[in-house]
Amino acid sequence: MQEKETTETSASLITGASGFIGRRLAARLNGEGHLVRALAREETSGPWSSFIQADISKNQNLPDLFGIETIYHLASKAHALSEKQSEIRSYHAVITEGTRRLILAAEKAGVSNFIYMSSVKAAGEGNVSENILKENDESEPESPYGRCKREAEEIVLNSNIPHVVVLRPVMVYGPGHRGNLVRMAEAILKHRFPPIRESGNRRSVVHVDDLIEACLAASNTAQANREIINIAGNRAYSTRELYDCLRTELNLKPVGWHLPDELLYIVAKLGDLMGRLLQKRMPLDSDTLNKLTGSACYDNAKSRKILGLSYSNEERPFLGHE
Repeated sequence: MQEKETTETSASLITGASGFIGRRLAARLNGEGHLVRALAREETSGPWSSFIQADISKNQNLPDLFGIETIYHLASKAHALSEKQSEIRSYHAVITEGTRRLILAAEKAGVSNFIYMSSVKAAGEGNVSENILKENDESEPESPYGRCKREAEEIVLNSNIPHVVVLRPVMVYGPGHRGNLVRMAEAILKHRFPPIRESGNRRSVVHVDDLIEACLAASNTAQANREIINIAGNRAYSTRELYDCLRTELNLKPVGWHLPDELLYIVAKLGDLMGRLLQKRMPLDSDTLNKLTGSACYDNAKSRKILGLSYSNEERPFLGHE
């Protein structure tokens, strides 16, 4: 792994700095003595030396970025389970066009490094447990969110910035996260998430601190330039394994039974019907059931080889706190 030369006086800019991953990255950089600037829609305090209040989704000029050496572009629009037309327009404005505006501002300011936080949704999902997706697989995104992420990746990779890297993280967990695993745990506590059978599906996850390591390595590794790199832990879990792990962390007794597949299928079909009648997404419908029983497994060999990642944090609890 060949490290790039850096200057001590250079500053790093984090977009989406007020979010779960952004704050973690800012704290790490700040703790190592880096000059950190944050950019987000609403000004807030945090582990940074200055703040830029801006909305990259708006068709307006961004503040100048002169003096910035590295941009970590984390700002995005959260992936919604039910992608309505208004949300699809928002994806395009924030993810695609927002990235385009930021790239233009970065090129104008002479930014040297640009690390883009994309998503494995830009590549799609595997549908069977044996299908482990690699970065160079000819797969297509399956959702408007994924398509916008893919468009943003192409904007970054085709830019004139000397060093750019696209990271595709899988489902991220760690202290302070509010993602799918937390929602799953909340549903378990409320007895709204029944045990399903062990189907052998595989879903990749990554701890936030391993993702932070990936960001730092991407900005400092010459061989990573213009690469797309999956960021996924060494172990992939079945949905039933995740369910059992969460029950253990919640101090709940293990369960040795599961709902019959036929019953889940009937409930999911009822969810489809109720969703159409009420014009709202039900807790369980066919799409949700397919995601619960399907696989989303991604190869991490490239990240280990190029970035030198070991994923040393992956044994930490899903619901762990500081």
